[in-house]
Amino acid sequence: MPVLLAVSSGYVEIVPTREERRAENEAIFRAGNERIVHNRETSSTDVTSSTLPLICECGSADCMDTIELTRAEYEAVRQNKAHFAIEPGHQDKDEIVVDEFDRYAIVEKTGKGLSVVD
Repeated sequence: MPVLLAVSSGYVEIVPTREERRAENEAIFRAGNERIVHNRETSSTDVTSSTLPLICECGSADCMDTIELTRAEYEAVRQNKAHFAIEPGHQDKDEIVVDEFDRYAIVEKTGKGLSVVD
């Protein structure tokens, strides 16, 4: 639940929790990756066999790491809206590591962060 920060000038400022902010970041990175996949599909590049340079979908606003997934791997991650593809080791304490590979890991959002990505 967002935290009430201040009441001034007749309005209330609501600040998201740390977990909600991280989930919002993950959703933004996911949207970027979906755009990358879409752009590659509309280009002449063979996306079925090659890997795609995607943005780590961890919740850190400072992370700009790239991860390599094939289109099929990324689609498998996206089958569950609570799953995100991240650089191994980038998971948050509020996430469950579902699977881990050499190039990427899959985490599942839980708790308050799950409501943000729903």
